[in-house]
Amino acid sequence: MELRTRLHKAGTGAALAGCLLVAQAGAAAALSCLPWGPADAYLHAAGSERVYNVIAGELSFDESLLPQSHSESPGDTPPLTRIQAQLSGKMLEDRYFSGRVAVPAVLEVECLGPWCGGMKSGADYVFFAEQRGQELVVRANACGGFAFDDTSEVRRQVLECHRGKACVPAVPR
Repeated sequence: MELRTRLHKAGTGAALAGCLLVAQAGAAAALSCLPWGPADAYLHAAGSERVYNVIAGELSFDESLLPQSHSESPGDTPPLTRIQAQLSGKMLEDRYFSGRVAVPAVLEVECLGPWCGGMKSGADYVFFAEQRGQELVVRANACGGFAFDDTSEVRRQVLECHRGKACVPAVPR
C-alpha cells in the first residue's frame, strides 16, 4: 500500500494542538486545549517532514476497543491505544478529493489522564492520516486530533489551504 501524498508548503507550520493539565486545589485537574481546526492540521502536515494523506471518508473499527476513561484512577487509563481499522473514501489529489481509497489503517487514541480522544466508527470525517512506512495512522487525542466532521466548511478550508489560498489557523500561532 503506497498512498504517499506530500502536501505543499502553505505558509509556516502550525504547532500541534496543545493540551495543558492545570492542577487545581486538591486532586482535581482540568484539561485546557488550544483551538484546533482543519487549517491548523493542514499547516501542521504541510510543515512536517512526515507524509500525510488527506482523505474524506470513513474509518471502520471496533468501538469496544476504545479506551475507557478512569476519572477515579487516571493512572489506569493507557496513554496510547492502537486499533486496527479500515479507511475508505476519497483522497485529496491535485485539486479535489477524487482518488478512491480503501486501505487498512491504525487508529491511535491518545489519553492524558482521564481524558481520551475518540471517534465514531463509520462516521464521515476528513482525516489527516500519517503515512508511516506501509502503515496509515489516524491520530485522535484528548484535544481533537487529525480527524474532522466531514462538512462543506471543513472541505472548503482544506481545499483553500491546498490550493494556496487563505489558510487561517483557529488561533494565530
